Amino acid sequence: MDDQYRAIVGTQSFTKFCPTCKFGNDSNALACAHCGSPLDLAVKNQPEKEPKYAPPKDGLAFYFSGSGALITTATAEEFILGRESEDSSVPLVDLTYLDGFGLGVSRRHAKVRATTQGYEITDLNSSNGTWVDGKILPPSQAARLPSGSTLQLGRLKLIAVYDLHPAR
Repeated sequence: MDDQYRAIVGTQSFTKFCPTCKFGNDSNALACAHCGSPLDLAVKNQPEKEPKYAPPKDGLAFYFSGSGALITTATAEEFILGRESEDSSVPLVDLTYLDGFGLGVSRRHAKVRATTQGYEITDLNSSNGTWVDGKILPPSQAARLPSGSTLQLGRLKLIAVYDLHPAR
């Protein structure tokens, strides 16, 4: 290899992009500086133990994706997922304390409504989008929210769990 080629290659650097949040990281990083996800393939391919997400007796429970930590349980028939705002006409699951603003959660991000088949979710024309199990939702169109699905609001990932036939 000639010295001119070696000099060019040696001075170039590249960026590792996080597969989870798409944040650009230093080429030598092993974990994302933004979300902490592993960047190294050897680390990523290790089997992960999936946490258990218990359905609540009533309502819809939201857990942190991957950790199994319960965030909240919503029992209203209809509510908004978002950040604290002055409009209190509909119950709000406030995601402000989870760094909702920093993770791209809009004030009125999505509406969740109970149906006879479970729950449905509607993106309220949010700035950073809503996904259910990796599929982006078109704004203002209701979509089914299956129990155990991964819900993403901006860059905040949650697991939505409910019991379709609670014992009463």
